[in-house]
Amino acid sequence: MCSGIHAIPSGPGEFPEAVYSFVICDKLNVMIDAGVANSVMDVGFLDKLDYVVVTHLHVDHVGALSEIVQRYKSKVIVYNGYSKYLKDPRKINSDARSVLGELVDIYGEVQPTEATFLEVNGGETIDLGEKKMEILYTPGHAKHHISALIDNIVYTGDSAGGRYNGVPIPTTPPPLELNKYIKSLKLQIGLKPRAVGLAHGGLTSPLHLEEHLNQILSKRFKANLDIGGMAEEILNKHLEVNYKALEEALTKENIELD
Repeated sequence: MCSGIHAIPSGPGEFPEAVYSFVICDKLNVMIDAGVANSVMDVGFLDKLDYVVVTHLHVDHVGALSEIVQRYKSKVIVYNGYSKYLKDPRKINSDARSVLGELVDIYGEVQPTEATFLEVNGGETIDLGEKKMEILYTPGHAKHHISALIDNIVYTGDSAGGRYNGVPIPTTPPPLELNKYIKSLKLQIGLKPRAVGLAHGGLTSPLHLEEHLNQILSKRFKANLDIGGMAEEILNKHLEVNYKALEEALTKENIELD
C-alpha cells in the first residue's frame, strides 16, 4: 500500500520534469494528470489507483491515461462534456500538432481511453478516506480546465503557471482566455493553500501563486531558464508559444486588475 503524496516526473526521457503527475494515497488513491504518452513515469509502488483527475485535455496531461486506466481500471474525472475527446482523441492530437508541432513526436500521441468517466462541473467533493477531494473549475488555460484541492494542497494543472529553477513561468498557450485565467489564479490564491502542485514544476510554496499573478499584471513574465540540453529546447518551445499568446491577450483583453 502506498502512503503520502508523490510528485512523479511524467515527461519524456528527454525531459522527465517537463510534466509532473501527482499521486495522493488514502483509502482511495488518486492521480492528478497522466503525463505524456512516451512517459518515464514510475508508478510501480501503486497496488491500486481509484481515480485519475484530468485537469484538461492537452497531450502532456493525458498521454499515458489509456495505459494507466488499462492497468488499474481507474475512474477518470474530467470536465462535463469532454470525455468524448478522450474516447476519440483525434482532436486532442490535431490541436497539439497545430500548437506544438514536432514536440508531439517527442511526447507521443494520445491513444483512445475506455474507462468509467465521471464528468464534473466544479464544486463536487469526493471522499477519499481520511481526506476529501474538492473539484474546482479553473478555466482560462482551457475552457474545460479543472483543479483539485486535497488536504489544503491545490493541484493546479496549468491554471497557475509553472516553475523551474525557482522562477515562475506562464502556462498560456492559445486559445487563451486571460481574464478567466487571472480569475482562476485569484480563486486559488484565495484558498490560502499550504502548498501548490504544479504540473510543470512539482510541489512548491503557495507564494508561487502571487508571484505568477504579479508577473502577468506587471508584464514581466519572460524568464531566462538555463537548464541545458534537450530539456531547455523543449521548455523554450513551450515558452515561445506561451509568451506569444499572453502578449496578444494582454493587448486585446481589458484585464481586470482588482
